[in-house]
Amino acid sequence: MATRVQQKKKRGSGGLIVWVLLPLIALVAFNSVLLLLIGMAPTLVALFIDKRPEKYAAYCVGGFNLCGAIPYLLKLILGGHNFQALAAILTNPVAWLVMYGAAGIGWAVFHYTPEIALRVAGLKERQQIAGMKKRQEQLVEEWGDEIVPLREDI
Repeated sequence: MATRVQQKKKRGSGGLIVWVLLPLIALVAFNSVLLLLIGMAPTLVALFIDKRPEKYAAYCVGGFNLCGAIPYLLKLILGGHNFQALAAILTNPVAWLVMYGAAGIGWAVFHYTPEIALRVAGLKERQQIAGMKKRQEQLVEEWGDEIVPLREDI
C-alpha cells in the first residue's frame, strides 16, 4: 500500500511535466494561447467565482465557452497562425459575440438546469402517486373496503 508521501510524489511528477510543457506550448503557439486566454475569460471568471470545490460552474461555462472559441482557434491555425490572423479575429465583433455568447449560454444552463430537474422530478413523483392511487382503487374493488383502514384524522 502506498503511503501519502509516495502518492504526493507521484502527483508531483505530473505537475512538473505540466510546468515544463506549458511554457513551451506558450512559446511555440503564442497566438493560440493568447486567443484562448482572451476568448476563455468567462471560464476563468467562473472558476474564481464558484466557491464549491467541484467547480461545476467552471465546467459548464467552460464547455460552452470552448465550443464558441474552437472555430476561431481553427481559423487562426488554418489562417497562417500569425499575428495578423489573430488581430483579424480579435477585431471581429462577431467572434466576441460567439465566444462570449456561448459562455452566456453556459451560465444559463448552469443556472436553470437544477430548477428544470426539480420540476421534472416533481412531475414524475405526481405521476407515480396517481398510479399508486389507481392501483389502490383496483385493490379495493378486488378485495373490498376492509383492506383500507379508516382514518378519521385526515
